Amino acid sequence: MTVPALRGPYWVTIRQHRLSLWIGLALLIAAVATLLASRWWSDSVTEALRATGCASGSVEGNCFQPARDYADGQWFSRHLVEYSALGMLLLPVLLGTFVAGPVVARELETGTYRLAWTQSVSPARWLAAKLAVPAALTLVALPPLILVFHWSWSSGPAGTYPTYWYAPTMFVSLGVVPVVHALTGLALGAAVGVLVRRTVPAMGVTLLLTGAVLFLLDRVRSGLWPVRTLTGSGLDLPGDTWRLESGMLTPAGERVLYEDCFAVRPQNARQCLTDRGGVVEFIDTHPVSHHWPLQLIESGILLALAALALYAAFRVLRARHP
Repeated sequence: MTVPALRGPYWVTIRQHRLSLWIGLALLIAAVATLLASRWWSDSVTEALRATGCASGSVEGNCFQPARDYADGQWFSRHLVEYSALGMLLLPVLLGTFVAGPVVARELETGTYRLAWTQSVSPARWLAAKLAVPAALTLVALPPLILVFHWSWSSGPAGTYPTYWYAPTMFVSLGVVPVVHALTGLALGAAVGVLVRRTVPAMGVTLLLTGAVLFLLDRVRSGLWPVRTLTGSGLDLPGDTWRLESGMLTPAGERVLYEDCFAVRPQNARQCLTDRGGVVEFIDTHPVSHHWPLQLIESGILLALAALALYAAFRVLRARHP
């Protein structure tokens, strides 16, 4: 039994960009190694502190230096996770830029696409092959990386120095959002590459466009799912709760925000709230149970955007090359 080999434009795409694919594989291995190192380092400093019999917050006697070494080690482990999360945040920009420039626009700019189109390969099939290869590799490589990231993040330094699920870099590194972000970057890159048809301008436009989409999503993310408003006094929330607006409610139900009073009277913001009629505290929150609804809604929005970008890419290609 033989494994079917890639043929036609798919094989050509891999051959043309094999150096970039090897670089991508190397970056994937480096990311996994970084996350494994974070977990290993976190466990090792925890075991070292436990062996001394000291507590992590101790500042007395012989425990001062072991506790400090433990804190430094956990901070180092946390930084490794954060750097990996930053890479996940930038991944759709890098993928989109790669597809827009070297994969699509360069061939349209130099005219090398004509060779493929004379070999019984239609323009639509040519573009589909250019997208199918990076999309398939993304779908194969990203899920294991996300699982390793979640394992390293949730069971490593997160217990001592947590980085919460709602932080911008963390949210785009967990769940299904990283995969959808990456596919959206590919779709936007394809659309820009077909429209611009010049390598460097296409890369620049894709970088700006994909970056703008990610920035906009970060700004509106908290509003994609209804918030849970808590009222009362001395509200005690779990650390993994995403806190949004907070302040006090007047007897008429109007809101007086802490941020407004803090800007005017930072030394006594609470007194400012009561002076403006506040009688009971409130906090708008997203508990950790809102993580998946937010993930799924953002993914749906991005999939719709990706579908629209792909439709535009194939429609423009067909109009220009019937």
